[in-house]
Amino acid sequence: MSVIVMSRDAAMRYCNEYHNKPAIMISISDPYITYPRDPFCSKRNNLVTILPLFFTDADKPGKDVYDRKVTENDLITDADAQQIKRLLNLHPDTDVIVHCDAGISRSSGVAAAILKASTGDDSQIFNSPKYRPNMRCYRMVLNELMQED
Repeated sequence: MSVIVMSRDAAMRYCNEYHNKPAIMISISDPYITYPRDPFCSKRNNLVTILPLFFTDADKPGKDVYDRKVTENDLITDADAQQIKRLLNLHPDTDVIVHCDAGISRSSGVAAAILKASTGDDSQIFNSPKYRPNMRCYRMVLNELMQED
């Protein structure tokens, strides 16, 4: 299983290209932004399923990256982390694509947690200068993935 981090634009390009290897996608959207298009599954792109999640880009209540006031209810939740775990359990050994708006913080936090739980090594995310993992996403998803069923 590989774990790939993308921006929303890259995810949309991925959806419009041919891929011979199946993948699942975790699509993270901001609940306060209306997007013109959403990622989609097709035989051509070989996306098996897409998990849509909606939470802001912030580690804690206060201000998000858009300088909006956010509360605990706007952040990633335990239920979001549980949905990620269920998706991964339903599709073991399938490549995982995680995207958010920019592909820098929320998606990299989730991807790092998946890598840490599945391989013990999240360095490809934490050692890359192109990512700034959202630590709330990382901690919540990792905690959920490490729990015994």
